[in-house]
Amino acid sequence: MTDAEMIRHLWTHKTQNHPWLSDEDLLITRAEGVWVWTQRGKKLLDGFAGLAVVNVGHGRREIAEAIAEQTVRLAYYPTTRQFSNRPAAELAAKLARLTPGDLTYTMFAVSGSEANERAMQMARYYWLARGHASKHKVISFQGGYHGATTGTFAVCGLPHMLQAYAPLQFPGFAKVAPPYPFRDRGIGTDEELVERRAGELREAIGREGAETVSAVILEPILSSGGCIIPPLGWLRAVRSICDELEVLMIADEVITGFGRTGRWFACEHEAVVPDLMSVAKGITSGYVPLSATIARQHLADAFPEDATEENVHPNTYAGHPVACAAALANLGIMEQDGLVENAEKMGKRLLEGLQSAVGQHAIVGEVRGRGLMVCIDLVEPDGSGRPLDRKRLVEIERKAWDLGAIVFARGTAVRLAPPLCISPAEVDQLVGVVAESVDALQREITG
Repeated sequence: MTDAEMIRHLWTHKTQNHPWLSDEDLLITRAEGVWVWTQRGKKLLDGFAGLAVVNVGHGRREIAEAIAEQTVRLAYYPTTRQFSNRPAAELAAKLARLTPGDLTYTMFAVSGSEANERAMQMARYYWLARGHASKHKVISFQGGYHGATTGTFAVCGLPHMLQAYAPLQFPGFAKVAPPYPFRDRGIGTDEELVERRAGELREAIGREGAETVSAVILEPILSSGGCIIPPLGWLRAVRSICDELEVLMIADEVITGFGRTGRWFACEHEAVVPDLMSVAKGITSGYVPLSATIARQHLADAFPEDATEENVHPNTYAGHPVACAAALANLGIMEQDGLVENAEKMGKRLLEGLQSAVGQHAIVGEVRGRGLMVCIDLVEPDGSGRPLDRKRLVEIERKAWDLGAIVFARGTAVRLAPPLCISPAEVDQLVGVVAESVDALQREITG
């Protein structure tokens, strides 16, 4: 059977979005550091770390060895029915030290979707334990993405993803606009924008009835919505509203967690401690699937230590020992190699390099970033500020591929999130590829 014949058995083959390439061209066979190689030998700089996942870089033998050793010692045993295993316990304790404030109780799962599901379930059970049975709704934000399960679709702010599932949606889950400075600031200030959007959030909770609202869920940076980076002060405003109206705050740090923004967690840019934090991706750098929902002390205190009935139901692979061993090795590399600090430095270099290279181009509306989450918001070259036609936007991916890099162009933006181990020379190489791609597209559009 040929590679193409095997690939056709993958359901994801039905969602091909690189129509200029064959299936065989897109078969990745090996990777090292920030580089990946295709089956046909093409070497590419991984400008999006897979899916903003591989924070420590590809091919780290330390993680592979930790996985192999743990597989021999204990490959699986459940953490349900009060069982535990050493890697899961060690990782939970490690996370309690790394996370801000008193986020000290962890429930493990497999995907970011599940972590967000568990966060909403924990919030619901917390209010039940507190005697507030009517609090069940979750407020979220337009452009936000929190997973691909029925529960997380209820808080998804991307309408094109929800249309087919509309009959399955839960009623009463309101969505409000996040502060999007490039599109919404106008002639005002960032502070005024934050105040306006905070007022809209407060009004939405009021319309629903604060007595029915369990939580507000938000991404510190809305990645899928177009790498929307709210001004500093936004998280503090949300925290204040949640405290005032007795609503829990859930921070979805599935993408932003574990160094991506130049801090261990993006909430730390504003010294904000959410009530619940969901993480995935960078917790293992994708070497083994793992996610977690991390709760503050006061949530855990709502449940007695001698309870015999489960509240939030864990899944079969919660606290999987091999995945937790991979996470411990991954976090050890991040600390040993100073990758959080490197993300801050290399993110600044990437941002400034792109601003210098393409910031004044007619099709570039804004270059923005925080740590190693950087994007170029593309616009029509007529000065209107309208988003660039999406069919033209995705051409950036093809041009970058031909020049030797993988980038992610969706919505209105070209998004970059390379591995946190990227070097200055590799940052400059990525800047060069993206700049040349933007140059070429502008020439084609403007003639």
